This record gives sequence, C-alpha cells and structure tokens, in this order.
Amino acid sequence: MNAHTDPLVDDYLRRLDAAASALPAHQRDELVSEIRDHLREALRQTPAGDEAAVRNALERLGPPEEIAAAATDPPPPGQAVAAFSQVNGLAIASVLLAVLWFAGIGAVLALAFGYRARRQIKNSAGGQTGSGLAIAGIILGWIGITILVAGVILISFHPNKPQ
Repeated sequence: MNAHTDPLVDDYLRRLDAAASALPAHQRDELVSEIRDHLREALRQTPAGDEAAVRNALERLGPPEEIAAAATDPPPPGQAVAAFSQVNGLAIASVLLAVLWFAGIGAVLALAFGYRARRQIKNSAGGQTGSGLAIAGIILGWIGITILVAGVILISFHPNKPQ
C-alpha cells in the first residue's frame, strides 16, 4: 500500500504539518517527510484499503500534536542535550564503598547507595546507566554485612575472650 495516498494518512500528515508550524520550514518539512516515510514503510505490506491497519499504524505513532511538541520543545534550562546516557554517581559510590570499606559502615552505605542508584536508574527512562555497578555494590555490601555479623558472633562466643 502506498501510505501517502490514503486519506487517513494525508489527514494525519496535514495535522502534523499544522502542529509543527512553530518549527523552521526546513525542520518541519524534514519531520513530516520522516513520518511519511515511516508510515509508507509500516504500511508497505498491507493491502490497499485496509483502514484498520492504517489506523493501527497512526495510533502507534501517537497524536501529531505530541510529535510536533516533542520536536519543538527545547531542553529545560541548564540541562545539556546528550546523545548518550550518564552513569549514575550513586552506583559508582556504592561499588567503591563496598570495595574500600568491605565491612562496617562502608557496607551499610554501599547498600543504601546501591538501592537508591537502582531506583534512580529505573526512573531515568534510559537517561542513566550503571545498574550493574549498583547491583555489584549491593551484593558486596551484603557480603560485608555478613562478614561483620559473623565476626561479631565469633568474637562473642570465643572461649578465650577477656572477662
């Protein structure tokens, strides 16, 4: 099916063009062209007149107003636009504390930082990485806690302990 000849697609692209009117002409044309090409490829295998397939493809894209808004919204002030994700600092701190202060307060902090880092990474929607580091910090933190508890138990039950 030729996506650009379908009335639903034509209407969608007109709405997209109107919604993107705040963009410079070359950007707006490029956006509409990319969406047109995407739809053409998505609908290439569908039979002509398959309105359900066309509606499905358009629904997957979302409202044209949202696409235009995403293309026109500048990043928040003070936030750099990055093409890569950033490693979560708490994940790094978690591993370092777990390794450097294997038992004791370092292990407790490694656990706290590791769990918090995992939550931040999960909520960042791909903006942060370091989940493996956070998990390593959590595991080493629990090992450190276990060693600390085992040491306390051994010392308290040692037969030659001073009284």
